[in-house]
Amino acid sequence: MLLGPGRLGAHRRQPVSTAPSRPRGAAQPGAHPALADLTGPSAPALFGADARLRVQDQRIQPAISYGIPVVSTGLLADADHPYIWHGPLLRGALHQLFHDTDWGPLDLLVVDMPPGTGETQLAVIDEFPCIGAVIVTTPHELALGDVRRSLRMLQEAGIPVAAIVENMAAAICPRCAHSWQPFPGTAGDQLHRLLPHSRLIKIPVDDGAPAVGSHGNGDAALIRHLDNGSLFTALDALRASHPAPLIP
Repeated sequence: MLLGPGRLGAHRRQPVSTAPSRPRGAAQPGAHPALADLTGPSAPALFGADARLRVQDQRIQPAISYGIPVVSTGLLADADHPYIWHGPLLRGALHQLFHDTDWGPLDLLVVDMPPGTGETQLAVIDEFPCIGAVIVTTPHELALGDVRRSLRMLQEAGIPVAAIVENMAAAICPRCAHSWQPFPGTAGDQLHRLLPHSRLIKIPVDDGAPAVGSHGNGDAALIRHLDNGSLFTALDALRASHPAPLIP
């Protein structure tokens, strides 16, 4: 499953992106999610993973957090290390990350994608069958342009969009519960009109859902918002309709 963001920083995007890989159902019997993060280093921080990836018996050993395998470029080198991958080098690196990792039992792989419709996105779509995508955006019109291009790419690749997640859709005062819109725009609503069969989930700025908790696990409130929006119901339906292994 792909998570395709609009134009928003990783510290705003990746808390949403990592949540589907550890839903309220991650501990359910038969549920074996995993996360592949192509941008780093936020995902390792969100999962509380700081050890470098290691190789054993010619297989990459993912970091294990909350019982979930995590592979991220943020676990390959220092946090400020740039990855200037393109062409055959990019595709070779992605092939290794996906196919040479010892995922264990796996029925849902969440891939956190960078914004845009460039070579990385096309390489991922070519590398393995994607059963669906979740679009992450903010209300602002600036994000809408990027998301529309991503949406066109997904449509041309025949990948259904399970849900549209509008992050920071509202702010709620923790004292009086007054709600207001901190950013102008209606990107989520406009996308939902284009994709009426996809779920629209609006996530408020919530002081109970910090981007990174003290131990990398501060997303209980965020998962609650996503669950209330039936995101995990949509993912369960996708998973049930694609019982075959995702990665050969």
